[in-house]
Amino acid sequence: MRRLLVAAFVLSLLFGSLGSARAQGQAVADFYPPDVSAFPTISAQLDVFDATGAFASGLQPAAVTVMEDDQPRPVDELIEQALPVQMVVAVNPGPPLDVRDGQGITRFQRLTQVLASWAQARPADLADDVSLVSIAGPVISHGTPLDFFNSLTAFQPDFRASTPNLQSLALAIETVSAQTPRPGMKRAILFITPHMDDPGIEATLQPLIERAVQNKIRIHVWFVDLETFFATTSAAAFNNLAMQTGGTLFTYSGTQQFPDPEAYFSSLRRIYTLKYTSAITTAGEHRLKVDVSLPTGLASSQEQTFALDIQPPNPILVSPPQQITRQAPADDPYNAERLLPAEQALQIIIEFPDGLQRSLVRSTLYVDGQIAAENTAVPFDFFTWDISSYDRSGEHQLMVEVVDSFGLSKATISVPVTVTVIQPPQGIRAVFGKYRTPIMIGAVSLAGLALIIVLLTGRLRLPSMKARRAARKASFDPLTQPVQIVAEKPVATESEKPRRRKLWNVPASKPRPMDAPASLVRLTADGQPATGQPIPLVEKEMTFGTDPVQASYVLDDPSISPLHARLKQTEDGGYLLADNGSVAGTWINYEPVPREGHRLAPGDVVHFGQLMYRFQLRTQSPVAQPKVTPEKPAE
Repeated sequence: MRRLLVAAFVLSLLFGSLGSARAQGQAVADFYPPDVSAFPTISAQLDVFDATGAFASGLQPAAVTVMEDDQPRPVDELIEQALPVQMVVAVNPGPPLDVRDGQGITRFQRLTQVLASWAQARPADLADDVSLVSIAGPVISHGTPLDFFNSLTAFQPDFRASTPNLQSLALAIETVSAQTPRPGMKRAILFITPHMDDPGIEATLQPLIERAVQNKIRIHVWFVDLETFFATTSAAAFNNLAMQTGGTLFTYSGTQQFPDPEAYFSSLRRIYTLKYTSAITTAGEHRLKVDVSLPTGLASSQEQTFALDIQPPNPILVSPPQQITRQAPADDPYNAERLLPAEQALQIIIEFPDGLQRSLVRSTLYVDGQIAAENTAVPFDFFTWDISSYDRSGEHQLMVEVVDSFGLSKATISVPVTVTVIQPPQGIRAVFGKYRTPIMIGAVSLAGLALIIVLLTGRLRLPSMKARRAARKASFDPLTQPVQIVAEKPVATESEKPRRRKLWNVPASKPRPMDAPASLVRLTADGQPATGQPIPLVEKEMTFGTDPVQASYVLDDPSISPLHARLKQTEDGGYLLADNGSVAGTWINYEPVPREGHRLAPGDVVHFGQLMYRFQLRTQSPVAQPKVTPEKPAE
């Protein structure tokens, strides 16, 4: 009766395990956390196993669909790769492992030969992570297959004195649960054990099974013992352990042939790397899963969540000009139709504060709120601002906006830029300045022609002049002059005498330039005195400009503002010149007049816009002569 109860209990465990295996006998897809460093391209590693637990090799991108926030996204790239395995061989020592066969070889030595052959056959480039543990602790941790081979051949536990327990299995799960050397590496345990007489082994194994399932650890069991123990409670418990973790159970009594360990690990040496283009345009938490179409059905992965910090790109203007001056070319200063520069180059840099590099679709330059230039293809960081139509001075506001491939946009702050337009002289002065050389050549030519005409006419009149001189000489000769009779005039009465005109006092005229204490002498472009009267400086304060209402002295030039500058006479007789916020500016010796004004000195060159003058005094200050004092002779 006791044997029947035990057999019934074992059968119930076996059938329960088989039921569990059937529940898990379906295709599985394991999706690893995604890599968003190359966003919007997202990559992740994917494991796909069919209903038999074998790796589903040879999949094409069309068989995989990424569900991004419940929206399907096609896979751009699906690459199958080889990778090493992280595994542990856990030995649970006990007397059954030390039983010898007819050749005197123990069961453990037999299985050691199989594992040693497997370790020696491993290629060095696979770099498997292999450990060997026992109930006494780790023999080797995270070594190479060669390290494992050396440790295994040297491992000689006292099987006869050992009592089997689950300590080596718990240590193996702890060792293989560590961080894998490479992402995507899969974990496996080969548990070598005899039977155990623990009646509560099923309850003891359950936490270990749960932890193995949680860490995706496949546990394969080599049950080494007499055949009579293959139908025991512990055998059924170990079979359940293998099936729930995706492994297999192999029983060995001494006559069976050990399986090739690589058959356990070959399906774990493959992995897929997929890439797809994300459609996410908002920051926050996002969900991701994968559906794989297999011949046996659909395999769906667990859902992964990840966070994205998406921000719009940030454009920055690189060293925008504060002022642009447009004027006629230096080689053609009177050309009013061509002012330079006609365009201004602008450059920007684009930063991605979220660290997610992506392409742009548009960059736009706005001037005073209107589109001045736009890029819809590379380069997006360069603009050419057309300023050829600006013929008046003024301030303009610049702003740049960029739009990325997500549709996110951002603009720079508004940057003020002053465009100063200096028009060349116009009218007779412009004509004379532009054609000065031809005019001078023509004038000299006319003067020469006139001189030639005078010389020619003078030679023709020379004989007649000699005759006239002779006649005049004869008229003065007393012998040939006629005698004239002159009648005496009667004496005029008082009333007939002519009246003398009374002279009235004429008011004094304005001081002439030569009488003014100081004056401004007009200069030509090459620094020589120009024709015309100097400007006398006789008033306490004088203003210069083009507006006769505001300016006491009117200057006629396009570069002059309505009220251009002020000149004040100081109490000590000096002259202080200040600019009145003009566009073209007031300059002293080719330097801008400071805000507080500049005290003029004799010989200073003054520019009102394009007009040039020299400041001079009527009388120069006398230079003090040195006084020589003779030294007294020493007594």
